[in-house]
Amino acid sequence: MPSFGFLQAFIAGMFIAASAGMLGSFALLKRMALVGDALSHVALPGIALGLIFNFNPFFGAFVFLMSGALLIWIAEHKTKLPVDALVGIFFSVALAFGAMLTPKEELLEALFGNVTKIEPFDFWLAIILSTIVITVLYSFSKKFILTFISPDLSLSVGLKPHRLELTFLLIFALSVLIGMKFAGVLLMGSLIIIPAATARNIAGSMYSYVLLSVILSVIGALLAVTASYFYGFQPGPAFVIIAGAFFLASIFFKK
Repeated sequence: MPSFGFLQAFIAGMFIAASAGMLGSFALLKRMALVGDALSHVALPGIALGLIFNFNPFFGAFVFLMSGALLIWIAEHKTKLPVDALVGIFFSVALAFGAMLTPKEELLEALFGNVTKIEPFDFWLAIILSTIVITVLYSFSKKFILTFISPDLSLSVGLKPHRLELTFLLIFALSVLIGMKFAGVLLMGSLIIIPAATARNIAGSMYSYVLLSVILSVIGALLAVTASYFYGFQPGPAFVIIAGAFFLASIFFKK
């Protein structure tokens, strides 16, 4: 019979994957697929400080991720450099600091995550924050889509692309923060990128694209947690392999 820890990981993984999958469908529209992978590295110094000074690493990661997202947004409009270039700069510096500061015995879990070791506080936080991410993405979905496809058109109908981009970046950072418990700093981007790319191959409409991104992400996460329970694999790497297999299969059914 599955243990309570397994059920916690199962439920948390489902919520985390749903929010990451939904986010990924919008990230591909804005051509920010690799931003989730890079942005997650910004959290590493915050995790390191939490481990060194004995406070919950979640709070350190939260401060660094939100600050990083805000700085990227400011820099994007001050320098006119693309978001992926700015994220690459910030992530390189943050990764260097984080690698130097993180205690070596804790580094592996920080890099790859492990949702099967989730604490009760982190469990409830993951569910609450995942729900917030999904709710905001759903509420702003039409505005985000129009802004990402045509900023000039969204401006002409009374929207504010500049503020919407900030909202999306902060939600992006929040989703990365939640997902790091599942896939860690190195593999977090896979939760966002792979299911959305698979859904884009086989979806026939915008609605089915977003829905399939969520469903494929959740299925991959649940299979990964199950593989972790029965075979001892780490959920993060297992998810990448499972999601990657789905993507390869989707190539043959591409619409």
